[in-house]
Amino acid sequence: MSAQFAPPPSTLDKLDAALKRLADRHGFTRLANEAALDAALDGSGLAALLLTDDPQRSPESLDVAVVLPEALSALGMAARGLAAGADLSPALARRFGVNRYPAVVVLRDGAYLGVLTGILDWGPFVTELARIGALAPSRPPISIATQATRSCA
Repeated sequence: MSAQFAPPPSTLDKLDAALKRLADRHGFTRLANEAALDAALDGSGLAALLLTDDPQRSPESLDVAVVLPEALSALGMAARGLAAGADLSPALARRFGVNRYPAVVVLRDGAYLGVLTGILDWGPFVTELARIGALAPSRPPISIATQATRSCA
């Protein structure tokens, strides 16, 4: 009798599981394409869009997937949670001028407010999220396509 072992989950499998937990436990909408984002923003209110990357390149993607719903809850921010996997995030990153993953793009009534990139300690993360949520709408920065878009370095 020989034992058969399943291969360990890949980093993309881990990210997929984290995004599934966001949807199942916290009501985040997992976006399949850009049209799904437009449809999700077809309403009023605050939205927090999580852009991720393969955790092998950007391990903080898993951390932000855990921390973001807790931070929104701690702030009492009634924000629609949206999440994009590593396959969709590059297109949305270009749209919102994001050059580093993970990123949380904050929008109000579909208008860009700002972005929080990377992970911070709890206090600064919550403070920065609250600050961005209180900003007036503006235009997203122009995305400069660089290798940094695919890494957190």
